[in-house]
Amino acid sequence: MPRLPRRSGPVGAARQRGVSAAVAATLARRREARAVRVVVRDPTGQPRALDADEDPVAQALIEAAEELISAV
Repeated sequence: MPRLPRRSGPVGAARQRGVSAAVAATLARRREARAVRVVVRDPTGQPRALDADEDPVAQALIEAAEELISAV
């Protein structure tokens, strides 16, 4: 079995970098989870995601949903 290469530098410095990267990844996942999503189903029933920022159909659906929510 081949040996792993030896790490250079202090162990704590590498660990801190790993922790900060993990925190940054967690924040990115949470930000992605809060993003606006538009999912529609095609005639066969398969879901399809629309890009909420660029697709005009998605923008129209978001506006219609906001109007329905505000009507309640």
